[in-house]
Amino acid sequence: MIGLDDQNKPSERSSALGKKRTSLLSDDEEEILEKRNDMVQHAVDDFKLPAQLVQRYVKVSCGSRLAVLLTVLKSQFERQVSQKVVVFLSTCDSVDFHHTVLSQLEWSRGLQVDTDKKQKFLSCKVFRLHGSMDQEDRKKSYLGFSSEKSAILVCTDVAARGLDIPKVKCIIQYDSPGEASEYVHRVGRTARIGEKGEALLFLQPVEIDYLRDLELHGVSLTEYPFQKVLDGFPVNGEKPLKRKPISLDMHPWILSVQRTLENYIASEAEANKLARDAFCSWLRAYTAHRGELKKIFMVKKLHLGHVARSFGLKEQPSLVGRSHQVQLKKRKKEQKRERPNNNKRRKLPAK
Repeated sequence: MIGLDDQNKPSERSSALGKKRTSLLSDDEEEILEKRNDMVQHAVDDFKLPAQLVQRYVKVSCGSRLAVLLTVLKSQFERQVSQKVVVFLSTCDSVDFHHTVLSQLEWSRGLQVDTDKKQKFLSCKVFRLHGSMDQEDRKKSYLGFSSEKSAILVCTDVAARGLDIPKVKCIIQYDSPGEASEYVHRVGRTARIGEKGEALLFLQPVEIDYLRDLELHGVSLTEYPFQKVLDGFPVNGEKPLKRKPISLDMHPWILSVQRTLENYIASEAEANKLARDAFCSWLRAYTAHRGELKKIFMVKKLHLGHVARSFGLKEQPSLVGRSHQVQLKKRKKEQKRERPNNNKRRKLPAK
């Protein structure tokens, strides 16, 4: 079940529904899990979600996505220390990058680097899971996360089906799942066997029409009160006084977290490489949405510099920039070649 690959290909996604799997469990455990999954699968196919599942969305501009994710996670674990959170991402490279950030990012109390001793931004354990990991590493992550009382799992859709992970409190869909059925499969990892659960979907302003697509399938989400959560965090050791609302992007806490992220990525060579790889693979995955969703998830609507900021990069990776410039130059050359030919064709009838 964890041996499945997840390169976002339709054939591989459909294979996840088949009975043939690489199991990590004994035959008896696999039989019990199979029966339980059949029940969950039937509910998913009918788009029936448990009443005890609280479903919400948060609208975030592209450049602030990672700072907001870190803030949401920090808020979750400060509110309830003992819990499990699963964060779904679109690509393997993105999982590797976010796993590194969530598990290694350090900050100083009040975000004053020169005065306070640094500590982990998130104190809980962080695991990763995706199809490009070898079988032993997948098994270690799965069993490790399952046995913890308080932990985060960052993963691709390889963890959306077939896994029985107990006591998952919250599902965060940081990257949109695409089809409504994929959304339901993901949130199906929580609120199981009568227990309460939460689901949070990240959306950029240009993606907000995705909510309508979900509503067509009977899935309705309410807005997450992020501003209230945000105002509860101290800046420079002090909680902000009541004042006029300011935009999320300009909030002192978000600006401070973003600055911490960018300094970390700039100073760590390995993290910087992971960020660049994740940036490129995320863009490729973003163009892979199918059908009507292509009208919602359009790369041309994005500011690539802001996308880079969402990976802690101060500048857009030059490799992607050069590739776009090369394509533009090729188009201009092709247009110049076509113009003389078109002029000649127009002059021929006049002779």
